[in-house]
Amino acid sequence: MINDVPWRRLALVPVAAVLAAGSLSACRSGNTPAAVAASASASAAPPVELVAPSLPRPSAGAPTSEFQAWVGQEVRAAMKVQTEGLLSGDFGKFAGAAEPGNKALRAELQRRFRTLRALHVTRFDQRIDRQPLVRAKKGTWQVVHIAQQCFVEADCAIDEAVFDSIWAETPAGLRLTGFQPHARKSSCLRCVSYASRPYSQPWETTELIAQVGARTLVAVPPKYRSRLADLSRRAEKAAAVADRYRIGDTPVDRYRIYVADDASWRRWFGGYPGSWVAGVAFPTGPNRIDVEVRESDLTAGFSDELLTHELAHVSTLRNDTYYGQDDVWFLVEGMAEYVEHLRSGTGGYRNRSALNRLLRQRTLRSVSVEPPADNASILDAQGRYAVGYYTVTYLSQRYGKAKMLQFFQQAVQYGIGLDGASRTAFGKPWASVDKECAAYIRKL
Repeated sequence: MINDVPWRRLALVPVAAVLAAGSLSACRSGNTPAAVAASASASAAPPVELVAPSLPRPSAGAPTSEFQAWVGQEVRAAMKVQTEGLLSGDFGKFAGAAEPGNKALRAELQRRFRTLRALHVTRFDQRIDRQPLVRAKKGTWQVVHIAQQCFVEADCAIDEAVFDSIWAETPAGLRLTGFQPHARKSSCLRCVSYASRPYSQPWETTELIAQVGARTLVAVPPKYRSRLADLSRRAEKAAAVADRYRIGDTPVDRYRIYVADDASWRRWFGGYPGSWVAGVAFPTGPNRIDVEVRESDLTAGFSDELLTHELAHVSTLRNDTYYGQDDVWFLVEGMAEYVEHLRSGTGGYRNRSALNRLLRQRTLRSVSVEPPADNASILDAQGRYAVGYYTVTYLSQRYGKAKMLQFFQQAVQYGIGLDGASRTAFGKPWASVDKECAAYIRKL
């Protein structure tokens, strides 16, 4: 089972900078084993929607079910034309169903069109979740959209956006009048990639421009245009490191990094992650994890570390059925710390002093430390991440990279448990290996 509780991850900055900025990062989980099993294929097609015969507009006083069927028919037809316009670059077709004279809606449609085109959209298959919903105002309807999307590549790992649209009955037919985010607490019944609740995609709320690299897509609000080329270059370097530690059946098709301003930081994906968070690796599907980073934390001395850490989550946490459980949290973050530290030019591990503080406060008998509490101090968080980092370091040094990765995949992705993974990879129970790791760390 997957928790909806975020993995809170410490941003790798000098202690003084952490104390001054209070920046951390997080990795959130969003999929369940059922969702993963049901949608393991990267290019799985969305559920087929049966096309009913053309329905006439119901007469006044007709049952609600007749209106729902007609509204669904009209919205599906509008979706088809809208997608055709988006992919062909024809804004007129994209906005064809819009209510005439609605300036706010037209501006929003222009923003969405520009942003999705800037993200190099190659696929935008739309369908409806559930029946159209009757709104309080007579003759208006709410429709839940599911859009299976790809950027840059024509085919990609399953990735769905879920959002709501508002429609009004007019003498000329059904017309689109607006959009709104889908309620985060509302489930998605017909989603392929979401098992519990959907999240807001960056393009739904924010205008973005983007740069495509060999392995990455970096998107920023237009006000950060001057930073885009440098961030893209840094992301490519981070991707090269993360690719060395790919864990899963297939390579990452493309790393997607969204750079958030303060307003976007409160809206994207699961919402505001906390003032101390610098980056989020957010699962949006069984084989897709997107990265969100806060622009103010992408400093010259921290950008490479933050990007590498978050992309390491992407390369090591795909194809999962289990991650998010607290008993493997130290491995999840320890692996990302470990991969980040493989960058060329890095010195000693920066959280060593925080580990020493933790060891003075407690006798470390097990490396299965719990995540930092929401109100944990920076040093407490640093110490816990250090335990994870040195655990992965020890396992790699003692048993070799291949066995360490085998252990990680089985414990984290396959979910067979720490003991089962340890016996398979190392030939001994986890209790014994755990003691070895703890003893190694105590002697540092």
